[in-house]
Amino acid sequence: MSNQPEWFASETRPRILVGVDGSEDGLRAVRYGARRARRLGGVLHLVHAVDDAVLAGAWGVVYDPSALQEAGEQANQTAVEAAHEVGLGDDQVHPEVVLGNGAAVLTRLSEGADLLVVGRRSVSGLERMFIGSTSIAVASGAHCPVVVISNAANPGHTGDRHRIAVGVDAQSHSVTTLEWAFRQADSRDAALQVVHVAKPVQTTVAGDQLHEAAQAGIEQIIAPLRQQYPGVECEVLITRGVPVDELVNLSETVDLLVLGVPKPRMLGFGMGGVMRAVLAHGRCPVALVK
Repeated sequence: MSNQPEWFASETRPRILVGVDGSEDGLRAVRYGARRARRLGGVLHLVHAVDDAVLAGAWGVVYDPSALQEAGEQANQTAVEAAHEVGLGDDQVHPEVVLGNGAAVLTRLSEGADLLVVGRRSVSGLERMFIGSTSIAVASGAHCPVVVISNAANPGHTGDRHRIAVGVDAQSHSVTTLEWAFRQADSRDAALQVVHVAKPVQTTVAGDQLHEAAQAGIEQIIAPLRQQYPGVECEVLITRGVPVDELVNLSETVDLLVLGVPKPRMLGFGMGGVMRAVLAHGRCPVALVK
């Protein structure tokens, strides 16, 4: 049995899936997804999940399912209006209220989607350590690339810098992630920075050798992609420092930061500390690609 609605499974246009929760961060995700759908000539699947686990609340309170359904429909209606404001037609926007845990619903529906967009809850202080359990779980388990966006961290229009960055790890790198970043840059007419953050070393000589080795290694990896996407201006950037700090600083200068995500053994447990920290503090939308 398919995990997708019949219309979604048979759709031939690019399919953008967006989680709707009625928050400003959720609306930010809707607008971002709508712009991608408009640019690609695709469709937008807006999904509000009603978690059946909350129907039985604390202190013996039992929530009315019809009230939660109505609240979900209202949230979706606001999301539909936001998508229309971006420029999508009625045939490009499909709202749906689904019963189930939000992360599980979006993960299931992501199968067959070209992109999933979710909002990141805006928090501060120690709350950042526990940020976005839904976003983390979805990003780890999704079957398609995921963009996480925050209304507070990046409230304005994205795309004005015409620059995308993708991080490359020394131990493991994904050609799929790099190819996705090149494709995004090509579709947006944006330049691409391929970035590797090297650990600080004690001597200048060792640092120079590490820099040269990393530069040569990355150039070898991306050479076929340069040929495949000749219109993309691509720069390899090697920096030294703490990865979280360097990537967060970089996020202030680009429209999108792309990071590779390992496939998890369990839902929500494939996300490393660096990625969690970048999601918590990043100043631009962050794309997570397996």
